[in-house]
Amino acid sequence: MDLSRNPYVFYFFSLVIGVFLCEKISISILYLCFLQGALLFFLAYMTSKINYRKIFSLLILGSWCLIGIVVGKLNNDIANDHYIKYKEKGHAQYVTVIIKEQNNSNKQYRKYTAEVKTISYKNQRNHTSGSIMLLVDKEKFNSVFTLGNEYVLKVTLSDPITLMNPHQFNYAQYLKRNYILQIAKVDKIISESAHSSLVYMIKNFNQNLITKIESSLLSEDSKEFLKAYLLGDRSEMKKESIDAYSKSGIMHLIAISGMHIAFIFGIIFSLLSWVLKSGNRKIIILTSLSFVWFFGCLVGLSSSVFRSCLMITIYYLFELLKRTGNIYHSMALSAIIILLCDPNEIYSVGFQLSYIAVFFISWLSPSIYKYMKVKNKRVNEWILNPLAVTIAAQIGTLPFVLFYFHQFSLLSIPINILIIPYTFVITYSSLGEIFLVFLPLEYQTYPTFIYDFLVKILVDATYYISSMEKLMFKNISLNLMELLFLTSALIFLKNYLYQLKIKTIFPFFICVICFQLSILYNDFKLSSKKSFIVFNHSNTLLGFRNGKKLLIIGSSSENWEKVKRNIIDPYTIGERISSVQYKTLQMNTVYKWERKKILVLNKPGKNNMDSANYIITDKLSIVKEPKNPCTIIFTGNKIQYADGQNYKSPSNHWITSRNGAFICSL
Repeated sequence: MDLSRNPYVFYFFSLVIGVFLCEKISISILYLCFLQGALLFFLAYMTSKINYRKIFSLLILGSWCLIGIVVGKLNNDIANDHYIKYKEKGHAQYVTVIIKEQNNSNKQYRKYTAEVKTISYKNQRNHTSGSIMLLVDKEKFNSVFTLGNEYVLKVTLSDPITLMNPHQFNYAQYLKRNYILQIAKVDKIISESAHSSLVYMIKNFNQNLITKIESSLLSEDSKEFLKAYLLGDRSEMKKESIDAYSKSGIMHLIAISGMHIAFIFGIIFSLLSWVLKSGNRKIIILTSLSFVWFFGCLVGLSSSVFRSCLMITIYYLFELLKRTGNIYHSMALSAIIILLCDPNEIYSVGFQLSYIAVFFISWLSPSIYKYMKVKNKRVNEWILNPLAVTIAAQIGTLPFVLFYFHQFSLLSIPINILIIPYTFVITYSSLGEIFLVFLPLEYQTYPTFIYDFLVKILVDATYYISSMEKLMFKNISLNLMELLFLTSALIFLKNYLYQLKIKTIFPFFICVICFQLSILYNDFKLSSKKSFIVFNHSNTLLGFRNGKKLLIIGSSSENWEKVKRNIIDPYTIGERISSVQYKTLQMNTVYKWERKKILVLNKPGKNNMDSANYIITDKLSIVKEPKNPCTIIFTGNKIQYADGQNYKSPSNHWITSRNGAFICSL
């Protein structure tokens, strides 16, 4: 790929490298800016030097890499007026916030992202900045916060849950990459002030539509689907429904994405082209793009929606400006704009999946379509071309789905193929239903019955497919190196499909062989690993690992389904464990592991304490320092509060609720 022909693609990759290096480099922003300025000055000098074109190109890429480092540091450094500097640990504080976004709720709390304008600190009001996650108790506060409104709240700040067990989801890191450093539980709503922003007026129109849908005659499943499909609201969606869509491989239906934006643009573009048969193409494009951005603001202009709107806008701007461009230019330029605004988007799973899907659609689908097309043009246009697009998107995103979600259904590709024609039906009917919810209830009866029937077909099929466990591959482990090899193999697959020769398939086979060798190497390395683990959990939970076998010992009253889902499964997937056994924990018992003695206590013990290598307990008060050196491990989430929050543990003490899981490996 030539830099002169595809400059934005190379700029994008250089920018990404800079963003990744940002966390590894501890150079001041001032020095980096000086280096960037010197580099740009040198580049300006070299523009007239024809003999140094290759060096000039390399320096440009280096300049973009520096831009990525600078932008990353500027966005992730904590401002001097950040509210975190005024936190009073364990005390309620008064904050003034502006509600920015409603997040997915759980059974107990509604969640909101808010901007902190002021915070009380030592009886003084301080003007601040920074985002915060608000938790609003559903039973205590029945009202829903209005986006854009300013609220004065009494809250208690707390740190997000950090990574306390191996391979678990790091919620604190996830929030940090969204620039949220604290969680605030709302104790009291003091006052509310209305907003005057046009953007928030559009966003709140979304909330009004949701209210109308809730008061309509639609079934609960139809309400959930309509809110998610057209308005991007999954805040009150049942976890069972989300899991069913996820397992079926059609999660993109209830997550506003490029598919929705493409549908909206296509509908408006086709309608305007039909109405204005002799109309100006520029007017049709600009009007269609305006509707797309309005729809984006309506559904909250989330990162995935913003990506899609920006990508389609750039693509058609190339046409309007009569510039040579293609889908790769549009993808790279839109990604550059997004990363310059928010470099942490590169870590977003949605960002990665959306761009990978679009890339493989444009890269692989023409080759697939070449082998599928028939003489009938209508069949090619309406069936085979969308089919090739779906197959390319599913194949391209498969490695990333396995890497992040560790599961895949064999029915995922067939169901996405079958759902193509049905998507047109459900899209038009959903758009019609949005208008019908404004009518009196007596006029909604028959249209509601039809829409409920259409949604019921989709929902029942989704639940049926998700229940077919035999066709679901779970607990699939894929590391970063294997992800890169597998994705590279799929990229080289195009050359083989384009021209059936040994020469074209050679790079594909090299990547496949490297992928297999990586799996064999990791399996060999992990098969000889031996570890003793004390997991961070409310109860004492032990693990003894011998190669690919794992023995879990825990309380007989344990909720094993929850423990398996939240603690054991992430560990077994990450460590490629193939066999797991469970046993009941015996208190005041010595367990032997690799010539070491592990004593589990729940009451003062006299025997065996001095001979133990590890002592495990959930009570600070029952352990006295043994004569022989050993490690004392305190389990249970509340152990740190037993002797007060300022308890300082000796060097041989390990508190899982503070330090995370204790792991001893041989």
